[in-house]
Amino acid sequence: MSGGCGGSPPAGAAAAPPAPALSARGDRIAGGAPGLLDAGFALYIADPFDRELNPQGILNLGTSENKLCFDLIEERLTRPDMNYLEPNLFQYSDTQGIRSFREEIAKFLTDYARAAKALNPEHITVMNGCCAVFATLSTVLCDPGDGYLIPAPYYGGINSKTWLYGGLQPVHVPLFSEVTDEESHPFQLTAEKLEAALQRAKKQPV
Repeated sequence: MSGGCGGSPPAGAAAAPPAPALSARGDRIAGGAPGLLDAGFALYIADPFDRELNPQGILNLGTSENKLCFDLIEERLTRPDMNYLEPNLFQYSDTQGIRSFREEIAKFLTDYARAAKALNPEHITVMNGCCAVFATLSTVLCDPGDGYLIPAPYYGGINSKTWLYGGLQPVHVPLFSEVTDEESHPFQLTAEKLEAALQRAKKQPV
């Protein structure tokens, strides 16, 4: 009886290898990209510092967490108006982000970044943290094997997300704290530094 769907292969025929369960991207994500920060965070979780209970524990200096404003956040989140509820808050909202929230973001960034032109809320999309943003951008703007210019030093989590989800390679643009003249600033990014990094990348398989 010949082999068919769900049947056995013909006598003497080699069994076909099982089809991969995941895509190449899925294999990368499943395998992860452990680095120094990941290893350090695992050690911290296993033995966290506590002034009273564990004074010899590990201090976590590798995660961007602001622990200095807990009192301010606690006070704001415990105000009576935080109990505000409406039926629409329990339903799906605009996947781009709630309109009123995007409007406030546009106002804040326009002021904080001293934008020459006011930001348009329709040009803003809200996502769950910078890692989600970089993972998404790496899949929709780039192809596997592409490189991207990134000023260094920078948040190390960007590397893993752009590699795992997009298969991208970072091209570092080194910035330094030294001030070279009256017009420069510490860690200043310039077009010349970007161009130099781009030319270096063109000489490499990126």
